[in-house]
This record gives sequence, structure tokens and C-alpha cells, in this order.
Amino acid sequence: MTRVGTGLWAAALIALSGALGVPRAQAQAPGAAAVDSTPLLAVAAIGAREAATRLEGRPTARASVRNTAAAQYNAGLAQLAKGQFDSAAVSLRAATTTLPDVARYHGDLAFALAASGHWTDAEEEYRAAVRLQQANPWYYIGLGTTQLAQGHWAQSSASYTLAVSSDSAVIIRQLIEPAGDAFEKSGNAEELTAWSRMATVRFPSVPTPWLRLASAAFQGHDTATGFPAIRRYRTLKPDDRVGALLYAEFLYAAGQNDSAAILAVQASPDSSLRHLASVMLYNAGGNLLQASKFDTAARVLQQGRDIAAEQDRPRFELLLGIARLRLLQPLYNEAATNNDCRKAPVADSMITDVIHLETAGGAADSSMANQVLRAAAQYRTAIDGFMKQCGHGR
Repeated sequence: MTRVGTGLWAAALIALSGALGVPRAQAQAPGAAAVDSTPLLAVAAIGAREAATRLEGRPTARASVRNTAAAQYNAGLAQLAKGQFDSAAVSLRAATTTLPDVARYHGDLAFALAASGHWTDAEEEYRAAVRLQQANPWYYIGLGTTQLAQGHWAQSSASYTLAVSSDSAVIIRQLIEPAGDAFEKSGNAEELTAWSRMATVRFPSVPTPWLRLASAAFQGHDTATGFPAIRRYRTLKPDDRVGALLYAEFLYAAGQNDSAAILAVQASPDSSLRHLASVMLYNAGGNLLQASKFDTAARVLQQGRDIAAEQDRPRFELLLGIARLRLLQPLYNEAATNNDCRKAPVADSMITDVIHLETAGGAADSSMANQVLRAAAQYRTAIDGFMKQCGHGR
């Protein structure tokens, strides 16, 4: 029975190096779902109030004015305690009007306004508190949080930096994610890395800083930092798909294509990550194909094709057809040499699949697909003869 050599389509594999045209996937650091700022603001309000009391100077206003303002302020605090934020804002606004040079009054008014969603007004009141009491770091925390809520990332990160640089006591668990969000969205990579590194030391069981640190390390090609960080994150959140895709990136960059593909598949059920995961599988599959790991390449490319968008599937089909043709070659030649008719239907099914894949793959690269199809035609003819010889004539 006729054996078929590889020379007829070897050029297709040579051309493969120019076919990997899909950009590499790049998983970014957490993305920024909105951070709930309420816990941070509540803790900051208590801290600010305590610090303000210590920092207040000797009163200069008349006793009657101070007493009126204090009564209005206390009424506002009582309403805050009941969660009556709008009413509290009215009482506290009255206190700041009666006695405008008390930081505490502006700070608690800012908290009441923020708690009821009046972020611009809250920011204004935090600014007033900061002007009156610059040594109170908690007011910078409140200011940064109102700026974060309004999408003023650079201003927010600057306020948080001022708070932390003036008193490290403000670095609390509730600050970790809002500050990380501010540094990330402001594009301040250096500050984000420094903040994430500090957060992983102080709060090693909090996952997000590990992910941010790993992402920053990946962008900076710092595998010595990145690998331990992403592995720690995966330990803390093993089912997180963003972490899976970022770990896949690290493994892919290290040449571990098969392991990277496994993690990309884990990330793929997330619709927002599916395209990136498919790109990872495409590139990993292409590398495996170039390394002559045809069985693994076929598996990875099939997984990628299964999740790829319809318009991207021809790319996968083109390479998948090559991988399966290379798997067919030894199977068919051994069967033909040994006249093993049990394998004739298997070879027939495989060549049919290859021709189907390459025909579809022509939409991605018709020149390469035609090269492979010419080689497949040689196998088609040989296998048809083998099938007929084995009594499976067409």
C-alpha cells in the first residue's frame, strides 16, 4: 500500500511562523468594579473626630455661639447614629454656619453628605476640614474617597498619598482596595506597585494586592516578583478567573504552553475574558505545533476554537487542520505498511476532518490553506485506495 511523505506540505509548516498573527492575551489587574466606600468613610469619620478633638486649639468664639453650634452639632451626630443622613446634614450644616472654623463640624458634615451620595458637596466639606486641620490624616482619607467616587483618580491617589505619608495609622484594611483602585486608575504604576507591595506585607491574607502586584510585575517583566505574587493570589482565590488568565500569561511567557492553556480554559467561562483566553490558546497551540507536539497542539487548538468568536475560528481551523494532518501521517503509513484494515476508517475520518478544517481555514489564510489542502489531496487519494482494498469502497 502507498505511503505518503511529508515533503509535499512541509512548506506549510515553514509558513506557520508568519501565521501567528493574533496579538497575545494580556490579563490586567483586577479591574475595577466599584469599591464600596461606606466602611472606609465610617471608620475615617470616627478617626477624624477623635483626632480633631485632640488637635483643636483654644476656642475664640463667644460662649453663646459655641453653645449654639455645639447643640446643632450634637443633634447632627445623633441623627448620624440613626442613619438619618439627610437630616444630619441639615443640622451639621447649621453648625458650620454658626461656627465655621471648627474642623470637626465640616468633617462630620462631609461624612453625612457622602453617606447620602452628595459627593461634590462632601468633597468641598472635606477640603474645608483639611484647610482647618492639615495635621488630621483622616480628612485626607475622606477627601480621597469622595474624589474616587467621582472618578477623579489622580486627585484621589494624591489625597491618599498625603494621608499615608503623614500618619501610617491610617493604613487600615478598609483602605487597601479603594487606594489600590485610585492608583491603578490614575495610571500611577510606581505608586500602585509600592502600595500593593506594602499591602501584601501588612495584610497578607487580602487577595487583591497580590493580584495588582503580580500584574504590575508582569508589565515590568519582573518574574521574580510576579510568579510568587500570582501564586499567592491563586492560593487565596483559586477559582478566580482573572487570576487564572494572568497566571497563564506568566506561564506562557516562560514557555510553558501546555500549562498556560489549561489555565486559559479555566478563565474562559467568564465572558469578559473569553476572547483573551482564546488568544492565549491560539498562541499556545501554535507554539506547540511548531515544537512538533502535534497531539497537544490539536487539543489546545480545539479548545480555543470551541470558545473563539465566530470570526476568529478560521485561524484555529487552519492550524488545527495542520496538527491533525501530522497526526494522520504516522497512523496511515503504519496501517498501510502493515495492511491493517482496522485503521482504514479512522484514517478516512481524519482526512475528511482535515479537508473540512483547511477549507474553512482558507478564510484566514488562503495561501497556507491551499498548501495544506494539496498535501491532504495526496492522502485523500491514498486513503481512498486503502479503503477500497480493505472492502470499504466508496
